[in-house]
Amino acid sequence: MDDSELDPVHVVTKFGIAAKSKQEAIESVSEAIFNQGYLTDLADFQRDVFEREQEVPTYIGHGIGLPHAKSVFVKNAVVGIGKLVAPVDWDKNKEADLVFMIAVPAKKGENLHLQILAKVSRLLMHETFRNNLRNSNELEVKRLMISNFDTPKRK
Repeated sequence: MDDSELDPVHVVTKFGIAAKSKQEAIESVSEAIFNQGYLTDLADFQRDVFEREQEVPTYIGHGIGLPHAKSVFVKNAVVGIGKLVAPVDWDKNKEADLVFMIAVPAKKGENLHLQILAKVSRLLMHETFRNNLRNSNELEVKRLMISNFDTPKRK
C-alpha cells in the first residue's frame, strides 16, 4: 500500500440512515462518498458495487455489511461508514445495522483493495471496536478508524 494512499485513512460517515433495504443502505453510503468528492460518477460506481454484491453477498456477521468495489469511478480510496436507524436484511435473514463500504480506484489494483478489506475486517472482528462504533458520533468514529488503521511505515 502506498503511504500516501491512506495516510491517514480517508473516512466518510453517514449516520441515521432510514434505509428499508440493503440496496437503499448501499445507495445512501455511496451517495455520502460521492458528495465528499471521492467518486466521478455515482450511478456507475453503485452499479459496480451491486455487481460485486451479486457475486457474493458481503454480510460479515455481527450486524455488519461490507460492500466493496474496485472501480474506475473512484478517485481516491475511501472507507464509507453508515449507521442505520434500524437493521435491514442483508443476506437471507442476516440483518445489518452498520455498513462499511470500501471504494478503491481500479488503477490501484487488487493489492490495495485486499489490504484495506483485510484491515477493516480485522478491526471489525473485535467486539470492543464494534461497540465503540455503535456508541460513537460521526467525528468519534472517524477518529477511531484513523487511530486504528495501520499504515505502512515510511521508508
